[in-house]
Amino acid sequence: MKTLTKNNRFQHLGGVCMVGVVIALSFLVEVCFGSFPVGLFRFPLNVLVLALWMMLMAMMYRGRAHNACARFMLSREATWLSLALIAAIGITLGLQLKPSSTAWPTVCSLLFVLSHLQFVILRGWRNGKGLRWRFCLAHIGLFLALGAGFWGAPDREQLRAPVQRYPSNEAYTMEGEERRLPYTLELKDFSIEEAENGTPTHYEAQIMVDGTMVTLRVNHPYARTISEKIYLVSFSTSPSGERYAILEIVSEPWQWVSAAGIIMLLAGAMLLFIQGPLSNSEL
Repeated sequence: MKTLTKNNRFQHLGGVCMVGVVIALSFLVEVCFGSFPVGLFRFPLNVLVLALWMMLMAMMYRGRAHNACARFMLSREATWLSLALIAAIGITLGLQLKPSSTAWPTVCSLLFVLSHLQFVILRGWRNGKGLRWRFCLAHIGLFLALGAGFWGAPDREQLRAPVQRYPSNEAYTMEGEERRLPYTLELKDFSIEEAENGTPTHYEAQIMVDGTMVTLRVNHPYARTISEKIYLVSFSTSPSGERYAILEIVSEPWQWVSAAGIIMLLAGAMLLFIQGPLSNSEL
């Protein structure tokens, strides 16, 4: 029995090393080829890949008795590695002026964390007494919150729209490609406060968004839907000398999945607070 335990521990440490090697190689890929091509996996391809990946994880879990990789994914070492990777990703993104989760190391790390979470959920979602509500709310909530940002990243769209004093639905991607919005934008009023040297210190705009009057200020967006926000980012001047607003439209179709995950996570945390920590049989 002791020999078997030592062999398992050795295999688990080997799994940690293999994940480390993959992440180290991903840094090399990042340097040689640039960021992960997120745009290639837009809907429905990302949903198809997600379904196939979850099926693969489920098949590996069912054959865990004869699969060293699956046993590693269920090990304590994999849990500690996942926690370390989440902390590293959070620190890295927090230190960036413009956080980007499309770097190869970040993609590889998040894929490992989500895969480990799925294994843990498959192992612990129920016991002989039935569904483990606290376990499921906490773990599935975390899976949805992280997974929405990961698998939904290809569907995220960021547009810029110059808005003048007439209705328009023109917008442009960050690469300059023209897009047509399913609604119109019209500038009604625009005010700028400037310092003595002429530097703008504050500006806001009254925008008609498809018939609804909205006041936009910097860092105070308008949520048109749960998955789309409109920001006031700047202003410019037309050749005739008239100032107009520049808006940024951020669409995140998976935002509702992330919101559901966060709500579940909070509900699980509340139950843990009310009923106490999970017992050993629930972990």
